[in-house]
Amino acid sequence: MRANKIKSVLVLAGHVDDDILAMGGILRRFIKAGVKVHTYCFGNNDEAYTKISDRATAVERGMAQAIAAHKTLGAASFECYDLPDFGVQCNRETYRACIGAIRKYKPDIIFGHYWREYFQHRDMARLLCDAWWQAGWKCSADLGWPWAARAMYHFEVLHDLPEPTHIVDVTDSFADKMRAWGCFEAADNHMSEMATQMEARARFHGSKIGVKYAEVLRQSFFIPQKITAIKEL
Repeated sequence: MRANKIKSVLVLAGHVDDDILAMGGILRRFIKAGVKVHTYCFGNNDEAYTKISDRATAVERGMAQAIAAHKTLGAASFECYDLPDFGVQCNRETYRACIGAIRKYKPDIIFGHYWREYFQHRDMARLLCDAWWQAGWKCSADLGWPWAARAMYHFEVLHDLPEPTHIVDVTDSFADKMRAWGCFEAADNHMSEMATQMEARARFHGSKIGVKYAEVLRQSFFIPQKITAIKEL
């Protein structure tokens, strides 16, 4: 995964903050290397309230903070499909939306959830794999011209990612990640411990490769790699 050969990446996320939680440091490294980072999420933050009085404004607040967070990180775009948080599910509608996002942004690499988490993230993991494959087919012309991203990776949000294939040094970009996370002011109420967890997780992964902070990925081989020369193995 060499940034100098990558022009753009796409994150397909369940909720407005998942990508920054999971791999904000990696995304910032891409951005600093001149790679365009696009995030397409589905859940609109409607469940992110701890007081009934805040329920009516949860979506508006969450979206404003998500836009600010991705701007702080330096992302090229942030887009939300505007489903209820608990309505993020694997179905025809969301499948088509994933395919459409891939064809719209034409990423070299796609990032998304792993299914060792709660049901919305599990469903996103399933959508991710299938949409990566289906987006390259000559079908569903209304969703755009076929596009085959060359690689796909899973990330971790709340649960440990089993057997990561890549551990990425984010020591120089971790502070940028945390500044972006700081834009989610509403999260202080329902996820007040998350900043501490992110640092602990990053330090743990960093200790595996001898750096201060790191984030992990697991490459997917849902689409088998094409090998024409035996030396490519």
